Parts: sequence; C-alpha cells; structure tokens
Amino acid sequence: MNTNTVIKTQPVFAYELAENHFPACGTDNLEQAPAHCLMHTLHLSPMQHIDENSSIDEAALVLTKTHRRASFVVDSQEKLVGMISNARIGSRYVLSMAEKRGCTRRDLTVNDVMIPLSELRQITLKQTSQAVVGKVLKTMEEAGHEFLLVIDDSTLYPVGYFDLIDLMKACGRAVNSMKPANKFSDIVGTILHHAEI
Repeated sequence: MNTNTVIKTQPVFAYELAENHFPACGTDNLEQAPAHCLMHTLHLSPMQHIDENSSIDEAALVLTKTHRRASFVVDSQEKLVGMISNARIGSRYVLSMAEKRGCTRRDLTVNDVMIPLSELRQITLKQTSQAVVGKVLKTMEEAGHEFLLVIDDSTLYPVGYFDLIDLMKACGRAVNSMKPANKFSDIVGTILHHAEI
C-alpha cells in the first residue's frame, strides 16, 4: 500500500494532533476536573490526516500503524471535511452504508463513513475552560456524539477535541456505544442490527 496517498502531513489550519498524554488534573475525581485536562490538544505544525477517497481498510491500517483511535479527514484541496475513527470503521454502520449504496464493504471510502465536519458538535475554547470533565462527558453521552470539536473563539480554527470513549475510560465509566434514537428508523436499526455509532 502506498500510504502517501492515504496519510498526509500537510498543514490543515496549521495544527497537529498532540500525543494522547493528558496533563495532571489535580483531583482524584476526574469528573470534577477542568475539562481541558482531558482534551486532545492540537499544536502548531503539520497535522496527520487521511484523504477522504482512501478505502476504509487503508484508513484502518493507518490508524493502527500510527497508534491513533481517530484522525481528521481532508478533501483533495486539503480542506478539513470530517473525522474517522476505528470505532466507526468497526461498527455495523459501515455494513449498513454498504447495503444502502449497493456495494461491498471494501468498496466504501472514508468519505462514505466519516463523521462530516457539519455533524461534529463544536464548542469554543472559552466554553471548555469554564466546564468540568463530567459536564462534557454527560453532554456527549446524552447526544450520542463520539467527538466534540473545540475551536478557537476568535479564529474559529480547531484547537482540540474530546473523544467520548477516552473520557469514559478515564472516568472509569462503562462505554455505551449506542446512539440515541432521533427517528423511528434509528430504533429499527438498533433492534434489528444493533446499530452503533
């Protein structure tokens, strides 16, 4: 596989995904800690991201080789268009998309199964500084959001994100991957196909 067509390290909003080491939160009860303690931060420099036209198997391989649970997705103009994660690639959502498009799983691209930027809930850095981990976790869990994008208040560029699974693991909570139902077809998908994320 030629990973140069899949994984990119060109600047996107000039931020890069930081290592997944959280700073000391200064409390034994992580749910009462300041939210920024468990935020994945983005730093100045090139950011790893995956091309939207990559196959989902190529994306899974990249995530495995780079030891990441998730990655940003860009289009041909290097514009940020969404996020993809191992959880999403491994969920039954992928099979339902293949069925919906009348193709096989291996024919799907990252663009077919990613979480589009327009569907990523966003909060500002200022809001993050005023929240605690438990409030962010509850908000994400109740809304069924896998990620919560944090943007700079003035530039509106991404500066970090919260990952629901990481928050739940850090707080010692069971990971519930079921999304709340917004319409009847969601309920049918959950009952018949145990549809996740």
